[in-house]
Amino acid sequence: MVNSSRWVEIMLKKYKHISFDLDGTLIHTLPEYRHRVVPLVVRRLGGKVSDSHSVDRFWFEADRDQIIKNEFGLSPKKFWDLFLKNDSPKKRYHHTKPYEDSELSLRKIKELGKIISIITGAPHWIAQMEIQKLNNSPIDFYLSLDEKLPVKPDPQGMLLTLKKLKMKPIETVYIGNSNEDARFAKNAGVDFIYLERKEHQFDLEKESIATIHSLNDLFC
Repeated sequence: MVNSSRWVEIMLKKYKHISFDLDGTLIHTLPEYRHRVVPLVVRRLGGKVSDSHSVDRFWFEADRDQIIKNEFGLSPKKFWDLFLKNDSPKKRYHHTKPYEDSELSLRKIKELGKIISIITGAPHWIAQMEIQKLNNSPIDFYLSLDEKLPVKPDPQGMLLTLKKLKMKPIETVYIGNSNEDARFAKNAGVDFIYLERKEHQFDLEKESIATIHSLNDLFC
């Protein structure tokens, strides 16, 4: 893993396909939203939220069903049924905004002649709202993993994207902000760049080819 922005810029030239996670990478959901909605659902089902860290783990980490069981003491199915009723695009809209570096960086990447994709675990109706906030940024392909596909870190979503775009793993880099993004990329055989948004702990730096602190670092 390397932190040099100049090195990242040089490495970026070798990829034809730049793929992104969405939430926490291109789009920011204000933390007060998750800290309101998740405990509300847990309390209504008779569970317990021990601290804000457990909410952050649920929001950012993989194995969410296990977190629901262990941290909240609830059945994942009951939790998801109620959570999806309380987590709607309309409710999220006013708590969601693109990061300041997202739109311009996507346009710069397209100017370099790259293929751009977004692969997200967000439900389709949430992801569509969030992508609209990127103001018609040049995205060639988008995939929501709730469309009958296994969630990250299972690689099927990336493998399907590569097939659709006729890209090879060696031609691809995935940029994300979480442990599950790193494992997702590794399982699909593509390189991974970790984007540090300082919202949660990342433990897999050895599995990333670089750490950046802004998408602007791709061009410095």
